Order: sequence, then C-alpha cells, then structure tokens
Amino acid sequence: MLLVESLGIPSPSEASLVYAGVLAGEGKLSLPLVIVVGALGSITGANIAYWIARRGGRKLILRYGSRIGLTEVRLAQAEAFFRKRGDTALLIGRLISGVRALISYPAGLFEMPYLRFVLFTAIGALLWPLLAAGAGYLVGPNWPVLITWLERAWFVIVAAILLALGGWIYWRRRGKTSGT
Repeated sequence: MLLVESLGIPSPSEASLVYAGVLAGEGKLSLPLVIVVGALGSITGANIAYWIARRGGRKLILRYGSRIGLTEVRLAQAEAFFRKRGDTALLIGRLISGVRALISYPAGLFEMPYLRFVLFTAIGALLWPLLAAGAGYLVGPNWPVLITWLERAWFVIVAAILLALGGWIYWRRRGKTSGT
C-alpha cells in the first residue's frame, strides 16, 4: 500500500498501517516487521517517483503545466523553495497524508542530490509506519472501544469541521469586502 501511495496513486495506507498495528497488538503480526515492510514499500515507491520526475518531469511540466496553473514563474518559485527547504519538506511531507504521496516528485524534478533524498526519505518513511502502526498497536484489543467512541463523537467532529470551515469562509469574505 505504501509503495503505491508513494507513486501518487490513492491508497488506504493509513488504514492498512493502523490495522496492521492493531493485529500486531493482538499478537497476530510482528510490529517491527510491519514497520520495516511499510518503510521499505514507501522508500521503494518514493525512489520510483523521484526517478520518474528527474528523468522527464521538467519537460512534462513545461509542456502541460500551464493547464493546471503551473507556469514557469511558479515553477521557479517552487524550485527556489525546494532548494532552500527541500530536506525539511521531504521529511515532514512523509508524515502528511496527500503530501506523502507526491513529495518525491519535486525532489526529482528539482534534482535534489540523490543521497540527501534517500536519507530524508528513509527517515520519514520509517517514522510514518512507526507512528501509524504504533498507534494501532497501542489500541490493539481495545479497537472496538475506539470505534464505539468515534461513532458517538462523529457528530461533534463533523460539527467542529463545519464550524471551522464556516469561520474560514467568513474571514475570507470579510477581508475581501473590507478591502484588506
């Protein structure tokens, strides 16, 4: 799942890692093995994505990028950011859903030195399964209790998200109408 996700293809890696951790907590899988296999899958997929972008990404972006708003100016801005903060972006990006699936492409596109790419990818790729499977491991046999709690809290979680979204929309519109 993590190999597929690291190529930018949607995959239920979060759920699979947490569930594998739950199974490890129940003694049905080995937690260290879950972490190592997850990290290896993530590293492998990240390396494939890096080399795809490094070999042909710039040509593709320059040819089709304008269709999605990626102009040469924006590409130059992204490259400047990545050259300055690429290590941090790569490490933290491995921990964020959605970003994790795509972060290897700019590393290859902007020709991050390969050994630095591998180092920061490996650290992040090890941390992510450690955290996700570790959380599942800690929940372990209490999984049904957690599901029951989440089912009860679902309304509150959705309401909080909608309130935050409504506040953000209000704040954005208020800023536009006041001229600031």
